[in-house]
Amino acid sequence: MSDQKNVPKPWSVRFAIFCVLVVAMVYFPTTVLFCGCMLPAFVAALVDTQGQRTAGMTVGAVNLAGTLPAGLALWGNGGRIEHAIALLLQPQTLLVAYVAAAFGWALYFYIPPIVAGMMVRRNEKRLKDIEKRQQDLVRKWGAGIAGQKS
Repeated sequence: MSDQKNVPKPWSVRFAIFCVLVVAMVYFPTTVLFCGCMLPAFVAALVDTQGQRTAGMTVGAVNLAGTLPAGLALWGNGGRIEHAIALLLQPQTLLVAYVAAAFGWALYFYIPPIVAGMMVRRNEKRLKDIEKRQQDLVRKWGAGIAGQKS
């Protein structure tokens, strides 16, 4: 573990972090608004222990969609810090963003089992089709075609 701490980050990663920090400071009111509204996405990224760590991306994408109306309202009002704080203090703003994040969590938990079930049913049907085709061939050509002794 201590070996990983001593490994320096590549130049491109450091530059990307620097660029993100500069953009966050230039657009500080937007940063404040988005950090407040996107808290569920940050939490999802932190608590995800699965191998591919897709919770942060799933919840984050839907949470971003729920945060975008507040961002558009901020930019329409001039993009000042006072407007960002006023939007954060409105329950409707946080409700829309957090309900969207909850929908992202629902997608994260319910879609994979549904897809897995569909794949299992499709593969079972394919296996039955193969077995039926094999029986037809055995009927037509005899048991030797299937590797069975007659």
